[in-house]
Amino acid sequence: MKKNSIYSNLLYSIYIIIPFLLITGPALPDIFLTLFSIIFIFFYFRKLNNTKIELWMILIILLWIWFIIISFFAVDIYLSLTDAVIFLRFILFIIFSYLFLKHINIKFLKYILYSILCLCLFVSLDTFYQFYNFSNENGFGEDIFGRKPEGLYGRLSGPFSDLVTGSYLSRFIFFIIFLFLLEKKFILENKYFYFFVIFSLSLIVSAIYFSGERMALATTFLGFLLCFVFSKNLKKIILFSSMLSIIFIIININYHPYYNNYKIIKSTAKHEGLIIERNYVCENNNKCSKKFKVQPKFFTIIKNFNNSAYADIYLTSYNMWKDNILFGIGLNNFNFLCNKNAKYINNKSFGCTTHPHNIYLQALVESGFIGFLIFCFFAFSLFKKIFKSSNPDQRIVLIATLLTVFWPLMSTGSFLKNWNMTTICIICSICLVLSQINKSQSIEFK
Repeated sequence: MKKNSIYSNLLYSIYIIIPFLLITGPALPDIFLTLFSIIFIFFYFRKLNNTKIELWMILIILLWIWFIIISFFAVDIYLSLTDAVIFLRFILFIIFSYLFLKHINIKFLKYILYSILCLCLFVSLDTFYQFYNFSNENGFGEDIFGRKPEGLYGRLSGPFSDLVTGSYLSRFIFFIIFLFLLEKKFILENKYFYFFVIFSLSLIVSAIYFSGERMALATTFLGFLLCFVFSKNLKKIILFSSMLSIIFIIININYHPYYNNYKIIKSTAKHEGLIIERNYVCENNNKCSKKFKVQPKFFTIIKNFNNSAYADIYLTSYNMWKDNILFGIGLNNFNFLCNKNAKYINNKSFGCTTHPHNIYLQALVESGFIGFLIFCFFAFSLFKKIFKSSNPDQRIVLIATLLTVFWPLMSTGSFLKNWNMTTICIICSICLVLSQINKSQSIEFK
């Protein structure tokens, strides 16, 4: 990528800014994602004549074609077809960003990773500002932008408008570890920077924990475990950062008022089934109390899973799929069908949500068994490509990163929502590009 190439610089700038724009909400990152693909088509598409078509590209395009086909059998054809058509922007972005970034200088890839480090630190620090801005009367307060968590009590939003801090950080944290591998010699020769990286990782892990997103914490822990067990060069940094974060977490659990000074009134596995009461000082120094509905504890859900909100959602999803095995119910039709047909829901169930809360289950329910198979093969093809990475340490970090998106045993956002899918596109494209480091390049974008 030459310095005098205005369009190359523009594409690179657009790409590097998208992770920052995710903080603003779903609109801007989606717009810039689409803009990236448009610019690529106009100025670089003609250079792709001799580009090798890879398996994952074929599968993701095939998945999109299947989305179009099943829309004509959907419960709401217009709703499904609309989402299927505009889903193309995500597919083009993953393919085009991969084709563009894999041919730029590694120096520019490092800039992307350094920007992610700065971004994750900012999100973590803002989350901690909100975390310590706590009162027994109102819960967590505003972040530095004046945003207050809305929705579930006990969850932190950080700089985001939604409660996604933990999932955002868990998906990007492993790129910081990958940066350590790329800059290992420099970092080890500069002890202060080495400690800075360890401190940064521990801070981010702690922010994930305090965010209250248990699946984000679980996938982060899984990735750390894989890196520690299978990487020779990451054991120390994983161990030191984990120990530091555990110490910090324990201190806060013992002294932060959120984890203390409350009484449990009721505890069930249902959605917001844990009811607690907090005391606080109100007007004229009187003692007042207030009750809050909180998400049940993790082990409470595990022990009583059949009575949990997850069981309701998954059972509703399964029943829908049984009635629409081949073509599914159509994209984004879950909530529509659930409220339309009383057989899938009852007044006591939590099943009528916007989506099935698991990307594999969503693929099965909304696109049928064939769509589910194509999606699984696509995910497998990404992991297969990563496995071919020449460096074993880099390989395990990239696998850990992809698992934050594709680990099957977790609750997830909908892959049709633009904020979530934009994040997934960024994660997948960076992983694909980083897996190509030190490999031959055949195209130069000028």
